[in-house]
Amino acid sequence: MANDHGSLEPSTWDPALDAVIAAPDHHKVLFENDRVRVLEVTLEPNDEEPVHHHRWPSVFVFDAIKPPVHDFAPDGTQLPPNRDVIQAIQSWDGQGCLVVHMAPQPAGRVLNGSDQTLHGIRIEMKV
Repeated sequence: MANDHGSLEPSTWDPALDAVIAAPDHHKVLFENDRVRVLEVTLEPNDEEPVHHHRWPSVFVFDAIKPPVHDFAPDGTQLPPNRDVIQAIQSWDGQGCLVVHMAPQPAGRVLNGSDQTLHGIRIEMKV
């Protein structure tokens, strides 16, 4: 498996680590064409996704999310809480849906450390 964690160019990232391929239990394609892909993302309490990436920028709309949520590098190192979703959760007031504009995400994995199922719709813009 190629280590694409450090690569800044999403087009070079290993296709086998695409979220839908590498973490199919957590990413379901609801719609896809040549411009967008819409995913339903689900992560049960205390569940951790396999290592995967998201090569396109996206808008992530969470209708259920509760901290703590942790990001890990492919080697298991916990990432600092500076990624898009983690920062948004920390500043969110818990009302309505949480909408996060996201840059492409290199390979990593997410752990839902809460007692609530994480659920959202991620709209990826193919560029």
